[in-house]
Amino acid sequence: MKDGKELVNLVLEAHGGIYRWNQLNTVKIHVSIQGITWPRKGHPNSLDDIVFKANLHAPYDSWTPIFADDQKTYFNGLDVAIMKNTGEIVEESKNARKTFEGHELLTPWSKLQLVYFVSYATWNYMTTPFLFAQPGVHVLEMDPWEEDGETWRRLQVIFPDNIPTHSTRQVFYFSQDGLLKRHDYWPEVLGNNSAVHYYSNYKEFNGIKAPTTHRIYPLNDADQTAMKDILLVSLDIFNMEYA
Repeated sequence: MKDGKELVNLVLEAHGGIYRWNQLNTVKIHVSIQGITWPRKGHPNSLDDIVFKANLHAPYDSWTPIFADDQKTYFNGLDVAIMKNTGEIVEESKNARKTFEGHELLTPWSKLQLVYFVSYATWNYMTTPFLFAQPGVHVLEMDPWEEDGETWRRLQVIFPDNIPTHSTRQVFYFSQDGLLKRHDYWPEVLGNNSAVHYYSNYKEFNGIKAPTTHRIYPLNDADQTAMKDILLVSLDIFNMEYA
């Protein structure tokens, strides 16, 4: 492996540039999130048609509506809550990640656990690759990877403890022009089971180039290939706004 700074610079520019990113503060998406994960966790159809709003530079976000037409969520990177639109708290969980201790792939989730997972995970997806510029993030470029007749550059990223994310170590794959194509991780809240995330259908929104189609499958650790007959999670973004 070698220093990853040159690759990170290429990637940030390909997605709109760090200067433009730092001019923006929030993202809002209208999205449908499906896949076999949600019924397995006890929450089928909870995310079929929903709006996500987030701060771009710190893990603060919300979902609306969720579980009921008059409900929304709150997430600050550590704690989560389900609230009425009036602000009244319905349920809350402090230091929510601790509630996942001992969980495995098929362990059912409470509503608050579902909210915690989709809150931190979607915040990560919506801020990648600019998340690499956060303090304490360490990057190394790995050997190239061949897939779908293309050669992708790979980046190993080690995240600090203060960033809520799937796993400390993650691997990102980029096209030769710097666009994110694939992402491997081992979610701690799912018992460190392997996952591979594909990004496609890029569009430009207010100067930022972002994927609008996300597909997540189990990762075969033996040969680092995706098990594409099992769709864990899909995200289809209908609209995205940066401000």
